[in-house]
Amino acid sequence: MSSSTTRHEGVSKESDPLLCNTSPSITITATTENVYNTENNDLEIGEAKTSSLNSTQMIGRVTLAFVAFLYGTLNVSLRMLYALPNPPSASALSTTRGWLAAFAFLPFAPRVKQEITSDQYSKQSTRRALHLAALELALWNFGAQGLLNVGLLFTDAARAAFFTQTSVVMTPLLSYFSGGDVRKSVWLGCFIALMGLIILSSSNSLDDDVVEDETTAVASSSSWFYLGTGDIIVLAGAASWSMYIFRVSSLSQYHPEVSLQAFKTIYLACIYTTWFICSAAIRYATTDDNDKWASVLDLWRGYNDWKAWLILFYSAAGPGTIADILQQGGQKYVSASEANVILCGEPVFTALLSRFVLHEIASKMEYLGGSLIILAAILASI
Repeated sequence: MSSSTTRHEGVSKESDPLLCNTSPSITITATTENVYNTENNDLEIGEAKTSSLNSTQMIGRVTLAFVAFLYGTLNVSLRMLYALPNPPSASALSTTRGWLAAFAFLPFAPRVKQEITSDQYSKQSTRRALHLAALELALWNFGAQGLLNVGLLFTDAARAAFFTQTSVVMTPLLSYFSGGDVRKSVWLGCFIALMGLIILSSSNSLDDDVVEDETTAVASSSSWFYLGTGDIIVLAGAASWSMYIFRVSSLSQYHPEVSLQAFKTIYLACIYTTWFICSAAIRYATTDDNDKWASVLDLWRGYNDWKAWLILFYSAAGPGTIADILQQGGQKYVSASEANVILCGEPVFTALLSRFVLHEIASKMEYLGGSLIILAAILASI
């Protein structure tokens, strides 16, 4: 029985042609199927990654579009504040709004504590890097928002919003010279946005404060290219805003958005406070003895107006705290150049709200220039 079995196995393995020919074939077929399955799995994984990337990019774009809406309400709310009796000066407004924005982060305090006590910030050097990043963003934000607050004293909300979007031309240049990849569609959007700026600047502002005399403009009002004092101040703010967006895209890769924005807001409030103290000190030092404190009080005589506080609280919480967190979160998935162009949607919301809330009607040239800037935003996101 045992020998018979051994002999049969020998025949089956060596002399049966069917088994001898089939065995290599099965091996080759199995190997081919394994390779094919591996390739399919790699392809499916690649498609899944691409789909996930596209999904996160879309989330980032939608988030930034909502941020543009929130920013669009800021100019309108500040113009409403300036329209009240005895409105605050730019320094008083910025300081008050800055600290309200800082207090608006109190509900996020547990999350901030959790983030800064994590392993990522276990070393003093990493904690120092977080504070330095927050301070840098605060300085750029101060230049952007502080100059806008001053510019709104001299020009209407919609026009200021359109001029702010000139940063769409500056941000891609920063990305390009820092070695970043800028798509052709973004460059095309920048060119169209520049054309919109030229058309927009050829239109006279509706605010009489801008065209009081020839000394308040780069050129006379009859010139084809007209920039008033408010326009120039807003453009300077746009340059600072461009740097802010560029640096947020870089720093958001290394620091959590809530902690970074919370510390940035606190530093920004401190900078605004320094501005306010300097303004008050200058007024006190340059005024006659009998009117010193009255002059300081002129920085905001209407401080007891509840409407002013309501507007300030919204501007701090909505376009301030919430918008800052959402913007940094959205820019994790969208490049700085594209993010800047998407945020160009701000003037659309500003113009609509200005028309219905402030009854400020933009001219045809302003609408044309603003429309080109919005078209640039759409092209850059394709």
